[in-house]
Amino acid sequence: MDLSIVIATRNRASSLARTLDELLKLDNPTEKKIEVIVSDNGSSDATKTICQMFENRFPHFRYIFDRRPGQLVGWHRALLASRSELLAFIDDDVRPLPGWSSAVIECFNNEEVGIATGKILPEFEEKPPRWQREFVKENQWGIWSALWGMLNFGDEIKEISAGFVWGSNFLVRRKALMEAGGFHPGGMPEHLSHFVGDGEVGVGRKIQQCGYKALYNPDAVVAHYLPSARRSDPHGIRHLIFGEGMVTSYILMRLLAEANPSLPSKELIGLVGNTIDPEQISNIGQYYLKLDSKLPDELKKLFQTSGKEGFDFHQSRFQRDDLFRKWVLTPDYLNIDTCYTHPELLAR
Repeated sequence: MDLSIVIATRNRASSLARTLDELLKLDNPTEKKIEVIVSDNGSSDATKTICQMFENRFPHFRYIFDRRPGQLVGWHRALLASRSELLAFIDDDVRPLPGWSSAVIECFNNEEVGIATGKILPEFEEKPPRWQREFVKENQWGIWSALWGMLNFGDEIKEISAGFVWGSNFLVRRKALMEAGGFHPGGMPEHLSHFVGDGEVGVGRKIQQCGYKALYNPDAVVAHYLPSARRSDPHGIRHLIFGEGMVTSYILMRLLAEANPSLPSKELIGLVGNTIDPEQISNIGQYYLKLDSKLPDELKKLFQTSGKEGFDFHQSRFQRDDLFRKWVLTPDYLNIDTCYTHPELLAR
């Protein structure tokens, strides 16, 4: 196989159908050896039926079902079942543009490249409110928005930070992904959101730390569909920043455990106050915003409080729940059976 395309999904049958239909339009997929894997994390809607409709339309198509919650399950079940050295993990709400698959393969012509991405362009159902422009940031490579999942680093191939290789267009060499220990926990159902980690971004950074390069190829373009309700209401914004607070706690506790291997995990909490400044915790939400952003007062308050609330919530769970500490500090999550031991993750 030249390329394995992986879509992890749950209860988004209509969105998945649109994405699969777009994959059929890729540049001559029958000449290239490309497989498509849909990894279903326990859908109760028409997801399986949609996959049955598409399986005969692709030369190589597989459907994997595992009801255990979390993108982590879908990612790793598909990773271990895939048959290519090159993998493209995309979301079920993106539309790869013509030329995408050829550009994905081209990214890895250089053996030093372990991870890559391309443009991620938002497709809005409705024009977003003006205040969301405060979420569009700029760096030395180009512009991006974590709120929109948008990335545009220009029209030239360039080496970038792996922190900008996101799940909607996550391109990776199998050898590098396995060497880094696979993905960290990604998206979860809302009632299990405290089990989220730094997902694909975390493993991307580990891949770069292993000595591989991260590449941006402007021709590996996906369009990212954004419905009008997506993160445009205060509840959605609070959920986003609250989640970033939990991820901050997840990263911190793993770093503390790595730096203090002989310390019992429960005692790591005692090191937090001397490791991270309270002001850093209060400013967690600022990562998403331009400097000197001007937001409505209601949203401004959410940015000042929600990150700390998420951080404190995750810290509380870490302190009182031994199995939760074990989950957070799991060295790698490649073996789903051995790391999915917490009763909340096994509940039906």
